[in-house]
Amino acid sequence: MARAYEACRTVTRENARSFYLASHALDPTRRRSAYAIYAFCRRVDDAIDEAEGAPREELESRVIALRAQLDDVCGFAPLDDAVLLALRDTMRRHGIAREPLDELIDGVALDVTLTKVADEAELLRYCYLVAGTVGLLMATVFGVDDREALGPAVDLGVAMQLTNILRDVREDYVQRGRVYLPQTMLDRYEISRESLGEVTASPALRAIAREVARMAEARYVSADAGVPHITSRTGRVATTMMRGSYSEILEVLRERDFDLLAGRAVVSTQRKLSAIARTVWAR
Repeated sequence: MARAYEACRTVTRENARSFYLASHALDPTRRRSAYAIYAFCRRVDDAIDEAEGAPREELESRVIALRAQLDDVCGFAPLDDAVLLALRDTMRRHGIAREPLDELIDGVALDVTLTKVADEAELLRYCYLVAGTVGLLMATVFGVDDREALGPAVDLGVAMQLTNILRDVREDYVQRGRVYLPQTMLDRYEISRESLGEVTASPALRAIAREVARMAEARYVSADAGVPHITSRTGRVATTMMRGSYSEILEVLRERDFDLLAGRAVVSTQRKLSAIARTVWAR
């Protein structure tokens, strides 16, 4: 079991720098559990990404295989897969339900088939599936004193995903042909999809970015209200660190006047640590 959790730690360290940094605020048991959840999420993401451009049957086959792995995790047969073994132990230790993991698979599968998002409701649904579910899983690991506090945990995941979408608008369009900004917004501001491949954002695109940023900021505020309901002190600190690290991306975009096409908004390590310190101190 120790080797299984160590394998998950390695996956997390190599693929999620901000998350790995925040994980050090956790006590050892919750930290290992967080690594197990992340490692499975990474597996889902990688498995489905590899189906991009392949026939639809390939995607369906990969989704079925991932659900079969969850069947094994939730069963009692011996496991020789390190990630699945650690995930089984984590789910049983913290009483984690399977449903959010199945929803996560549904959401990541959308990445291969979805080229546009119809409206804000569809955008928020997508953000829930790929990130709100992870907030729900982590809240269960950290512990909450009221099940209503799970809502703010979902909001933090959604806020972080909205932040990712704003940061990666040009990259998603140019490299993958994906547009996550709602079509209703693009139509309202008379913005063509092709314009997302340009090097400088128009005033209309900046206006859309501000709208999406406000959606994210409202959910960061909701997440803040849920932090006091986390029962573990280390869980409160780790959650606050993640919130500070990600919301700083919005600050970088704001300093650019929300020019989403002028290169990826990157937060330096020094600035990230400063933002985390400010957020934790305020909390």
